[in-house]
Amino acid sequence: MSTKKDETRLRLLDAARELLVKRGFHDIGLEDIAQAAGVSRQAVYKSHFASKADLLVELVRHVHVAENLDELTRPVYAAQSGLAMLEETIRAIVKIETRLHDLAMVLSITALSDTDAAVAWRDRMEVKRGAFRAALSRLEAERRFNSAWKLDEAIDVLMTLVSVDAYQQLVVDRGWKESALIRRVWELCQASFVVPPQPPKLSSKGAVRAR
Repeated sequence: MSTKKDETRLRLLDAARELLVKRGFHDIGLEDIAQAAGVSRQAVYKSHFASKADLLVELVRHVHVAENLDELTRPVYAAQSGLAMLEETIRAIVKIETRLHDLAMVLSITALSDTDAAVAWRDRMEVKRGAFRAALSRLEAERRFNSAWKLDEAIDVLMTLVSVDAYQQLVVDRGWKESALIRRVWELCQASFVVPPQPPKLSSKGAVRAR
């Protein structure tokens, strides 16, 4: 059962997201957020938000739960191959960006001038890098990764292709559909990072020899 304190906390987080997207991190104060939520400034501190940065970090966690982002990552862990895992990872990351893009833009910009926001932003980026590393490592273990690339290079390219800036330019500014971005990134992956299955080697007697 939710308590009054929990309800106040949620109101503050919802108000913070709306104001951050509309006005930006540096153009609002805790007083503005409290007023938008219909609570006192004292209630902000009682909700354990000592600063706007604290609230921003908590907001990222809150939105993850509120938007039920875990449902988007389940197909990644259920994938039956490295190839399928990489495709599902791309799909999940783009779909998550769709749900969080407004907040992600604020966080990425704020990270340039605020240390706490920078920490939150780096954490978010490391989660994405980790997801790509897991998929590409599995692809490599299955001998489907193009050895002409270093693993970190491939991850860097993928991070750029699905970055908040790329999403802004292609989906928001240029009007690409989410599905088109997913498809094109996946096609580039297949063309660059994936090699065809290698046939099993034959022994000198013609029998299939295990690798």
